[in-house]
Amino acid sequence: MPIKPFKDLSLVDDFMFSEVMRRPENIKPFLEAVLEKKIQRVVTIDKQKDLKDTYDAHGIRLDVYLEDENHTKYDVEVQARLHRKLEKRIRYYLSGIDRHSLEMNEDYEKMSDSFVIFICVEDYYGAGLAVYERESHIKGAPEIPYEDGSHAYILNANFTKENGNPAVLDFLRYVRASYKGEPYDISESVYLKQIDEAVSEIKEDSGREMEYMTLAMKMMDERKDAFEQGEARGRAKGRAEGRTDEQIKIVKRMLARGLSLEEISDMIDVGLDEVKKLSEQE
Repeated sequence: MPIKPFKDLSLVDDFMFSEVMRRPENIKPFLEAVLEKKIQRVVTIDKQKDLKDTYDAHGIRLDVYLEDENHTKYDVEVQARLHRKLEKRIRYYLSGIDRHSLEMNEDYEKMSDSFVIFICVEDYYGAGLAVYERESHIKGAPEIPYEDGSHAYILNANFTKENGNPAVLDFLRYVRASYKGEPYDISESVYLKQIDEAVSEIKEDSGREMEYMTLAMKMMDERKDAFEQGEARGRAKGRAEGRTDEQIKIVKRMLARGLSLEEISDMIDVGLDEVKKLSEQE
């Protein structure tokens, strides 16, 4: 899969989203609109943060990871493709954040609240809502909340039902237009003009372009290497099923990263039909 030209990036692309939204003045109003709460200040913020416990564990690369003055953790992701099992991906992200937020010998009560927010260009649930918020309560007694401090939101840019506040809906319309390459009137929104200007500013920065190309090449090499290593382990086992098992794991990991079957086929140089078969295996 060819690397997308830097000049063609929009807010929907991981790199651009991370660059724009790691700026406190851009991410803070967004979070306040989605969560409908005030955030006094952003204490730390990282883009494309890696969370990995061991060298052979399945890693997590977070788009925008930040912490506020109350030590609440936030992860905001943009998802340009619809893929399966988003709930399990959110669960894994939340667990990774939790493991990296509690110091050794600290009591569980000190665990901070955490929020994972996915911005999707397509409707994951197909119900038309702009904002899907997970609720947790006790079965048979919905009036009793199950409060573990974790929160999950899936935002839908392709919404038909306006269940979010106006600022969130406007942002999602901008995301949808960016994804489709369509014009969108931002003249009435100070915030969206700020976001749009940030995108244009980054595109004019040759240093950012070099960083983008380096990261894109590195990620492509990592995916190819992972697949080749899987094949090598399978051959070492001397069994076709062993090789297939490794390939299945790698394809599923790449799907979890948000890659399409076509992109995976191009990256690992395996036919699309074979990649589809691997993705359907349990």
